[in-house]
Amino acid sequence: MNPAPVKIRRSAPAKFIATNGRGAEITIGRSQDGADFSPVELLMAALGACATLSADHVISRRLGEDAPIDMEVTAEKDVEADRVTSVKTAFDLDLSSLSEADQATLVKLVTRAVERTCTVSHTVEPGVPVTLTV
Repeated sequence: MNPAPVKIRRSAPAKFIATNGRGAEITIGRSQDGADFSPVELLMAALGACATLSADHVISRRLGEDAPIDMEVTAEKDVEADRVTSVKTAFDLDLSSLSEADQATLVKLVTRAVERTCTVSHTVEPGVPVTLTV
């Protein structure tokens, strides 16, 4: 099944609004021009969101439905080549309620879930390495 189209509409000079078929919107602009997401930040957000959605069930099953799931995504950019050269995604989970063995198991399960089901990183990885830290 192909993803539904996303439409991009210019709202002002160097400002755009992306809308999905369900009506959600996000504003896009240049990073130096204000609070809007830049296209690179959207790519980073897509990688982080895909990883967290891929691992949500595994984490919730082990830590509870209300467990906080935090993710930080960082990137390195080659300014001369004008391309992102690497992206790092890192989960920040409170594993204090688990034994060391259960923590190690959860790390393996989260990593496996993301590696198997994150469409965004499957798309990006052939050209840009994406590393996952739990």
